[in-house]
Amino acid sequence: KGISILLIEHHIDFVMDISDKVSVLNFGRIIAEGTPGEVQTNPEVIEAYLGKKVVDEPC
Repeated sequence: KGISILLIEHHIDFVMDISDKVSVLNFGRIIAEGTPGEVQTNPEVIEAYLGKKVVDEPC
C-alpha cells in the first residue's frame, strides 16, 4: 500500500490479479473505477469491451 502505478494493459486477467483499484477508460474517458470485482460487473465496462447482448424477441 501507498504505491501507485499507472499500468496500461489489455490482458484483463493480469490486471485484475495484481490490482487493488482499477480505472477503466473508453476512448480516453473514465467509465468505471473501483475494485477489480466492481469494474468487471459494471454494465458500462461490459458494453464497452464485450458489446451488447443481442436477444431475439418475437416481432
